[in-house]
Amino acid sequence: MRLNNFNQDVVSIKLKRNNFLINFSMMNDDLFENLRTSRSDNELKSIRVHKYLTHTKVVGKVETARFLDTIGLDEKTTIGQITDKNISQILDFFTIK
Repeated sequence: MRLNNFNQDVVSIKLKRNNFLINFSMMNDDLFENLRTSRSDNELKSIRVHKYLTHTKVVGKVETARFLDTIGLDEKTTIGQITDKNISQILDFFTIK
């Protein structure tokens, strides 16, 4: 019985993470709120920022990696590691786009 609950939990977490990635929005308010709230969500904060920004292919992987490097982040930086300043810099990047 416990294994069944564990499997259900894993499926639920995978679905939540996948929905988070699929529902990426370049709208500043949505992007800010998604990044800010997901920093404290145990199931989302381990997602890499690079993956979140490029998963829907709205922005290219190389361009995003270069941008992250300019603000002191890299492709392995997770959402849980970013600061409010980083979020503002990411918003600025998408405002320019």
